Amino acid sequence: MQVPEPFDLVLTVRSHGWYDLPPWRWDEARRVLGRPLRLSGARVAYAEVAEGEPGRLAFRAFAQGRLGAAEAREARALLGACLALDEDLAPFQALAAELERRRAAGKGRDLPDLRWALARGAGRLLRSPTVYEDAVKTLCTTNCSWALTRSMVTRLCETLGEPGPLATRAFPTAEAMAARTERFYRDEIRAGYRAPFLLALARGAADGTLDLEALRRSPLDTDALGRRISGLKGFGPYATEHLLRLLGRHDHLALDSWTRPKLARLRGKRRPPADRTLRRWFAPYGRWAGLAMWLEVTADWHGDAPSWP
Repeated sequence: MQVPEPFDLVLTVRSHGWYDLPPWRWDEARRVLGRPLRLSGARVAYAEVAEGEPGRLAFRAFAQGRLGAAEAREARALLGACLALDEDLAPFQALAAELERRRAAGKGRDLPDLRWALARGAGRLLRSPTVYEDAVKTLCTTNCSWALTRSMVTRLCETLGEPGPLATRAFPTAEAMAARTERFYRDEIRAGYRAPFLLALARGAADGTLDLEALRRSPLDTDALGRRISGLKGFGPYATEHLLRLLGRHDHLALDSWTRPKLARLRGKRRPPADRTLRRWFAPYGRWAGLAMWLEVTADWHGDAPSWP
């Protein structure tokens, strides 16, 4: 599997927390990323990638029974999309390089130091094979700890996901989730106030009234696309901007209770500045402002002694 240069698999996998949520499997020691994938023929395959030759990733896929060539190509394409290999980051990298020259010359006091990101080709964010999965997981991150997010997603996969190779379960389909009740999400998934939102999302995606997959290829500008997402039940400002980020739309910062104090600490502030101040810091990045912010707040995750939240 060919990758752009520079490309760092570990950097992309650990770009945010999705790799830690089922059905993803990340083998840190072997540096192998894998997951079950539902193919267009309704079969579930298991696909994985690992570091390979320069400019390439090693890929392999498994299935019950022989995996056809077309199915293998589909699995490879799906996993490549999950790694955002199809995203063109050249405009961001060019802008970041220009702003870094300005910062080094003392002309951009509030600009972030993104030299590490430029050197390593950072900026690709791990995403799910479907927008539906990204949307469900985004709902499961709102107003809760990461431990609770992981617990909810694990229960969804274990109770509703189709069995796959290597003792795995796929992420549940919208149809499987839509067939359950709100009480199921409250009692079995323990989703709390998110229960009706998860059910509404599943039913809309299952009956076709919500075409979530169209969001990834939407011609709408980011603000218009954001308004469409914010119309989904349970999607406030943070959830909307988080999902936009996973769609490759980085105009907004997706600020939350973790990023605000982290930015304050990084910039030597005693308390988090107002959101308008934070937006001003990253405004020179234009449509890449949110990506620049994310790379600043996660830089310490990727150093010699990674620091994880």
